[in-house]
Amino acid sequence: MDECKLLLENLPVKIFYKDEKSIYLFCNESFARYLHIKTGEIAGKTDYDFFPKDIAEEYREYDKEVIRSGQRKDKEWRYWKDGQELIFYTIKLPVKDENGDIIGILGMALDMTERVKLERDTVRSGYLALLGELTAGVAHEINNPITGIINCAQILLNKSSEGSREKNLASRIIKEGDRIANIVSKLISFAQGSDGKEKTLASIHEIVSAILTLAETQLRKDCIKIKLNIPDNLPKILVNFQEIQEVFMNLISNARYALNQKYSKSHRNKILEILAEEITMHEHKFVKTTFYNHGTGIPAYITENGIRAKYLSYGIVNDHGGKLTINSIEGKYTKISIILPAIREVFLLKQNK
Repeated sequence: MDECKLLLENLPVKIFYKDEKSIYLFCNESFARYLHIKTGEIAGKTDYDFFPKDIAEEYREYDKEVIRSGQRKDKEWRYWKDGQELIFYTIKLPVKDENGDIIGILGMALDMTERVKLERDTVRSGYLALLGELTAGVAHEINNPITGIINCAQILLNKSSEGSREKNLASRIIKEGDRIANIVSKLISFAQGSDGKEKTLASIHEIVSAILTLAETQLRKDCIKIKLNIPDNLPKILVNFQEIQEVFMNLISNARYALNQKYSKSHRNKILEILAEEITMHEHKFVKTTFYNHGTGIPAYITENGIRAKYLSYGIVNDHGGKLTINSIEGKYTKISIILPAIREVFLLKQNK
């Protein structure tokens, strides 16, 4: 008996036993930890004691199906807890006495959250890699003829007399050609990313400008106004440029979606504000960049941890020694700040770890 108990306690599966009325009688240590209780505290409890009413009712209906059918039932469950989507694969078996009557339910639950997340990330990484290759290829194809157009326009400019219509047209062609070439260059850089995790000195103004070069046309098309307040004298930060670009692009995309959901057409409040400032935390200097919009806001049932996991590249910010803060009211606004250590503080923070 002790050997069986030892086995149950060490299995990487959540195990529980209920009677025919869905009242818990026993669970192993893994399931108890998940419920934040001790194993001896589960006896006499029901799902209503541990889960929201709607989820508890689903679980009990699932129990009834097992009792009615007398058959094993397998099911994948997805729900939110503490702001994180959890995924469990469950198996429930009817327990019968010596007469064949069902007297309870034996349940097992395997946490699939990390596995599913890893699979998603793998698929996403492969998709992004392919998309990056395609984007870079298209960008290079655009870049070659643009270079030819600029060179031809330069020849026309050199041969045209001062003040002539031809010279004016040539100047405009060169100006617009250079703008396209700049966009293509930024697109190639964003698509290809970096080969490793190396970090370089960069300014917030530089990162935001690179992203807006790619996103500004779409924002303008959606009638979204951009308000920038990024002082020129902010200290630089040590970052993986492409990774922080990804974070900022994600925030801008989320803001665009929220604003379009709330305002289908042009509106005076259809504005995305991007603000940057130097701040001090725990006697260290940081650069704080805030993305502020009056869109739909973030649903109230999703906590800050859930927002980080679901919407943002929080791991990237964390890897840079930074912090992410969220302030949002559903239906009113969302204000998300990325706080990264200033360059003169990076080495001090590393020494203090």
